[in-house]
Amino acid sequence: MNNIDNDLIFQNTQAQDFNIAGIYKDINSELLEMIKNDLLHPKPLMICGGGTSSQCAAKGHWTLDFRHRFQAIKLDTSNNQVVIEAGVRMENLIEKLSDFNRTFPIGISGVTGLGYILTGGISPLSRKYGLAIDQVLEIHGYWGNGNKFALSKPNSSSSDQEKLKWKVLCGAAPFVAIITHLKLKTYKLKPLGLWESTLSSKQLAETIEMAEKWPNSASLYWIWGNTIKAYGVCEFDGENNHESFTKILNQIPKSKDFNISNAKNLNHLKRLKPQLIGQSLYEKQYSEVLGLLGPSINKKASDVLNVIEEIMNKRPNENSYICAQQLGGATKYSTKELSSFVHKDAIWKPWITGSWKANDIKSKEKSLLWIENSWDSLKDYFPGVHLAQLHPHLNWHQKEINAAFKEWLPKLRQFKSEYDPKGILPPI
Repeated sequence: MNNIDNDLIFQNTQAQDFNIAGIYKDINSELLEMIKNDLLHPKPLMICGGGTSSQCAAKGHWTLDFRHRFQAIKLDTSNNQVVIEAGVRMENLIEKLSDFNRTFPIGISGVTGLGYILTGGISPLSRKYGLAIDQVLEIHGYWGNGNKFALSKPNSSSSDQEKLKWKVLCGAAPFVAIITHLKLKTYKLKPLGLWESTLSSKQLAETIEMAEKWPNSASLYWIWGNTIKAYGVCEFDGENNHESFTKILNQIPKSKDFNISNAKNLNHLKRLKPQLIGQSLYEKQYSEVLGLLGPSINKKASDVLNVIEEIMNKRPNENSYICAQQLGGATKYSTKELSSFVHKDAIWKPWITGSWKANDIKSKEKSLLWIENSWDSLKDYFPGVHLAQLHPHLNWHQKEINAAFKEWLPKLRQFKSEYDPKGILPPI
C-alpha cells in the first residue's frame, strides 16, 4: 500500500485531481485477504491499466495501479501468440510486436490499457479482424471474491460453466474480476493507407453511405467539433487492397486540406481531438464520454447528421464534441455466445464527449445534461451502449448498463452475485 507519488499520475485529468485514499501497486496477500474478508473500504476498488478513464480513480477510494509492475510483453514466435500484463498500453504493445513484424488491432488511441480489450476493443482494423476481445486466447486474474483463475478460450468440449465464465469476462470483466494478464492472437504487420479531409455535413453523409459498402480492409472514423474532420484507414494486403484504396480515394468528397499518407502501424493514426480556438485550449478540462452502438444508417445518414447538427448547435462549449467509428465485417460474425459484447449488428459507434472547466460545478452539470440529451436524440438510430467508459458515479449509469447488455443483463447480475458477492468491483 502506498500513498500517491509523482510517478503515478493518471492520464485522465479528472482522475488525476481526485483526492484518492491511496494506491496498491501489486496484488499481494494483504490485498487478497482484505478482499476475501470484506475489509476493503470504501468500495468499489478502482483499477488502473492505462489511466484514461475518469473511473480509474475516485475520491476517497483505493486504486490498484498495474502500470509500473505489470508491463511484460512476451511473444511466442513459434505460434505468434503474445502474453501481456495488465499495465501494458496499446501503443507499447504494437511497437513491441512491430519488432517481430506482427501487430494487434488497437484503437485510435494508443494510450489506452487493458480496459480497451476487456470492454470490447473497436479498432480501425476490426472490420477485417474482429473486436479486440475476439483475439483473446487466455485470461488470468482474480474474481471479485479473491479467488485466482486461469481460463482458456472455450471449444466444443468445454463445459457450460467454462463458456459462461468466458462470456462474462469478454466484455464485462471490470464488473466481476481483476485481470492480471491475457494471451492474444497477433497478425502479420502490413502497411496502411491513410487519408483525411475536412468535410461538410452533406459530404460526410455521402462518405458514410460509401463506407458501408467498402471492403473489410477499409474503415472510416470522424470527429465533429468546430469543423467536421473525416479519416480513412485501409490495410494493404496485395494488389487488390491497393486498388480498393485508390477507388475509395477517387470516390470520396474532398476539401482543400485533403491529405493521403502511409503508415507502418496504428500508432501513426491522427488522434481524435477537436480543433480549438481561443484560451480554452489552455484551460484544464474535465470530461465524460458516452459510447453508443447502432446498425447500418446507410440512406438515413443525412437524417442522422441533421440530428447531430442540432445537438452540436446546443453544445455547452467548444471542447464538447461527437465522434464516430465504423464496425461491421468480421465484428458481425464473431460468436455471440463467447462475448458480453451483445451488439453484433452494430455498424457504427458514435461517442459523445462532454467537457467542462475543471472544478466548475455549473459547467459540469450543463455538459452532463448535454450528453444525456444528445443520447436521447440519437437512441433511435443507436440503441446500444459500448461500455468502454464506466459511469457508476452518474445518474444515468443504470440506463447505460441496460442498453449495453440488454437481455444478457439478468444472467450477468446473477454471475456477479456469485463471483463478486461483496461488491469489491463496480456495480451493475
